[in-house]
Amino acid sequence: MTTDLEQLAALPEAHKAQLARDALASIGVAVKREQGDELIIACPIGGYHKDQERNPTAALSTTKLLFNCLGCQARGTILWLIATVRGDDSIEQARQWLTGEAGLTRAMDLPVLLDLFDSLYAEKKTEPIPVYSPRMLDRWEGIDGYILDDRQIPITTAAKMGICTDPDGFMGPPDSRVRTGPRAVIPHYWRGDLVGWQSRRLPAADPSAPKYLSTPSFPRDQTIYNDLLHADEVVVVESPMSALRHMHHSPVVATFGSEVTEAQITRLARNRGKVTWWPDNDPAGWRTVEGYQRKGSRSRSLGAPERASAMCQNWIVQNPFAADPADLSDEVYDIVLDTAVPWQIYQRPERLYCHRCLNVAHRGAC
Repeated sequence: MTTDLEQLAALPEAHKAQLARDALASIGVAVKREQGDELIIACPIGGYHKDQERNPTAALSTTKLLFNCLGCQARGTILWLIATVRGDDSIEQARQWLTGEAGLTRAMDLPVLLDLFDSLYAEKKTEPIPVYSPRMLDRWEGIDGYILDDRQIPITTAAKMGICTDPDGFMGPPDSRVRTGPRAVIPHYWRGDLVGWQSRRLPAADPSAPKYLSTPSFPRDQTIYNDLLHADEVVVVESPMSALRHMHHSPVVATFGSEVTEAQITRLARNRGKVTWWPDNDPAGWRTVEGYQRKGSRSRSLGAPERASAMCQNWIVQNPFAADPADLSDEVYDIVLDTAVPWQIYQRPERLYCHRCLNVAHRGAC
């Protein structure tokens, strides 16, 4: 008996090529010519390409369903391409649009295309990391005062990390795009490539807009923000904003949230002397460093420091404040960092305090 994967892999190349053509047509991208298993197209990423009609620089592989542009070096999966061209906020939105509204000429075959796409990367567990041209950031303005003044990120750090401001904060596909107001754009570079960016809602923006947004297929589970590959010791926080606030005086990196994958742990701990974990003081942060036991299960999920302990020393900061590192001054950050203990004896705080007035944590201003 053949498996679904074997059946999908056995689809005729011509059939897969037609499905890929239909997907491109759904976003208004015409095929200029064919070259082997590649559909040569004008690059639809960014507005700075020249003479794409006569000299197209992009291609879509019909066997791997991967997009690549030799001109701007952008690359990613076909779903990433669709999400980026349409301005979707996630790969899932691109998938839903294709299955529901694209109106492809072979709509009955679209699920086969999506299943095939998933099957190609099933064994890898993750999709290939997309790459953008840094020129895509040129459309945005300088650094907003909120980043420099309110968040107290040094201008040298903001400039080094390429922070900029999107004054409009448009969300949604081109035909129904909504302006949400200014957002700080935080580019993410990985191994020399721009692999995406996150944007943070600024105070003048619509408060109902999401606090954070990311580019399609953002590789949060495969990469580290401010990856300090050759540092003997690093401090691991959750948020890029925390890393930006303190990287001028501390070897701090970020994991894009409380969930830490095996790929991230390997990158953080291998060939390292010491990793100091600084979790946010909330249930998600505590689960990250302590591990947890699922209800009804006998097995326990190990915390990130324990999982990394075979590769290097792992310590955990015993932060007494109801605040993450981005909220702390340089001096307080250094004092709290000195509270770190080996992961085996870490204890979460029984009571949290306000980092401003030092009283028990409270709502509202001090």
